[in-house]
Amino acid sequence: MKSGRHSKSRQEMIKQRAKKDIKKRLIILVTCLIFIILIIQIQNENEQVSARQESENIQEAEQTQEELQEDEQTEGESTENTEEVAEAIEPTEDEEIKNLITEIKTQNNLTQDNFAFFYYNPQTQKYYFDNQDKYFKGASTVKVPVAVIYYDKIRNGELTLQSTLKYTSDDYEAGGGATSGTYKVGQNVPISFLLEQSIVNSDNTAVNILIDGIGYRKCREQIASFSNEQFTEEFYTTNLTTADLGYNIIKHIYENQENYQELIGYMKKSSNGEYLKKYIAEYDAAHKYGSYAGNVHDYGIVYTESPYLIGVYTEGVSGADELIANISRKVLDKTKEIKE
Repeated sequence: MKSGRHSKSRQEMIKQRAKKDIKKRLIILVTCLIFIILIIQIQNENEQVSARQESENIQEAEQTQEELQEDEQTEGESTENTEEVAEAIEPTEDEEIKNLITEIKTQNNLTQDNFAFFYYNPQTQKYYFDNQDKYFKGASTVKVPVAVIYYDKIRNGELTLQSTLKYTSDDYEAGGGATSGTYKVGQNVPISFLLEQSIVNSDNTAVNILIDGIGYRKCREQIASFSNEQFTEEFYTTNLTTADLGYNIIKHIYENQENYQELIGYMKKSSNGEYLKKYIAEYDAAHKYGSYAGNVHDYGIVYTESPYLIGVYTEGVSGADELIANISRKVLDKTKEIKE
């Protein structure tokens, strides 16, 4: 009896163990299946990410290539345009003006010792210079660069038009203008008043006050900076000028007209229709003459449909003011002839 019960218990234990083994195996199998599924999902996701990344990289590469091609095309077009513009505006000597001035010089006994001239048309890039390095006494032509220096100081905030400068006894000089009649020595004079009197009425006292406000040597150095010319030491201690310097000053004003509108307006009012302006009433001319010790000059901008810069410098020439007026008219006629 005992032997039979024991045998039955062992069989039941074996069955239970078998069931447990099956359960474990099932759990292991399910776990492996889950693990395999997870691995497959991860691989699929990685493949999808890689595919997207590769697609994006291809798109970026194609876009970059297109941009590079567009840049190269734009650069090529820009270079072509720049070359075309450079070719279109290449400065050339104006043979017509050269022949005109040569003829005038012959007719009036003008030489390298007593005459200089400049002409330049910014639109056509035509120019003619004659004897541009000869020194002349600058006379009142100096009033233009002095005014430019002050307008630059005002624009830069160093001064205002309402700022004042002291009138000293050393500043007085006979001539036109209202400075000495309006103010007394020792009084402060507004810069706006000095600039107007200096240019419109060629007031010597006004420009002397303006120059003293800078310092004579420093003022001459700043005037010299308008040109690349190598000036003599005398230039820095005396009021000398050259046609080259005059050209560069007027060119600076023309190329920066937005900064010098008031100055240009004053230059248009100056000289009461004499010198460069005398025989060209049909056009505005912003100019400034100078006359001292036989040196008579005028330079400025003639505002035709195609504005040009002009300067005439003389020393010891009889009837120089009328000569300058005639040259101005003949140059105007020649430019109109050329245009037609």
